[in-house]
Amino acid sequence: MFNENDGPAEASIDFTDQFADAGVAKLDALFGAGYAKQNPQAFAAYVAACASNLNAFMTAATMVEPDEDMLGEALAALGGLQPPAKPKGRGR
Repeated sequence: MFNENDGPAEASIDFTDQFADAGVAKLDALFGAGYAKQNPQAFAAYVAACASNLNAFMTAATMVEPDEDMLGEALAALGGLQPPAKPKGRGR
């Protein structure tokens, strides 16, 4: 997803790059090669929707009580990764 050592500016740039790449790939796959370049409004709407969804996720994540398991699972789902392994032994 992004490098944990990056600051907010670098993470924002990384996300924007991912959204841009995904937007071109998705629009061109749906409507034919070159569609994203020929229709910048559609491309901009796709990137804006991605940013809005990420903003909603991040806002919701800050509103919940800190729970490492839940946050790890949510971040894994966002990144398409597997959730971290749960520690063995007694529960809390």
